Parts: sequence; C-alpha cells; structure tokens
Amino acid sequence: MVYESIVEKLFDENNDDVIELEQGDGKLVKFDQIAVVAYNSQYYAILHPIELKTEEVVIFRILDDDEDSMELVVDEEISKKVLEVYTEDVSEDD
Repeated sequence: MVYESIVEKLFDENNDDVIELEQGDGKLVKFDQIAVVAYNSQYYAILHPIELKTEEVVIFRILDDDEDSMELVVDEEISKKVLEVYTEDVSEDD
C-alpha cells in the first residue's frame, strides 16, 4: 500500500512495514512500529530502532498539524506515562 504520509502509515493497524525516518543529517533510520497510543489528548508512536540489539524504544509525539509530522519525546515523565498506557493496553488484550 502507498501511504500519503508517515502518520497515515503509523495509524494503519494492518501495517507491518518498516518505518523510515530521516534524521537532521539526512540519514535514514529504520524502525519497527510497536504501537500508537493516546495519552493526555495526544497520540504517540512507540518505535524500536532496528539497528539496536536491545529492547530500547523511541517515542515520538504525533503533531496535530497539516504536515503530519512528529517530534521526539525527550521528557522522561511523558515517556514513562506513554509506556504505562501501552503496557495497560497490552495487558487488557490478554
């Protein structure tokens, strides 16, 4: 499927393709998508960098703008809360 934006791809529940994001230096970084969760009236994408051998994840806030853009979450409290919401959602599905 061809997506118009990365955000559209993230919200597609059937998508299992690699997510590619461009860094400031132009380098593409590949991610596996873990989840998109809602927290505090915002949506967050939980992504795992494919090149990392650990279970570490990166969290991006999906911006509510016309450009379908995202920003890296650097606030540890927000990151913790987003991961808690994800963990609760996964527990409810079991």
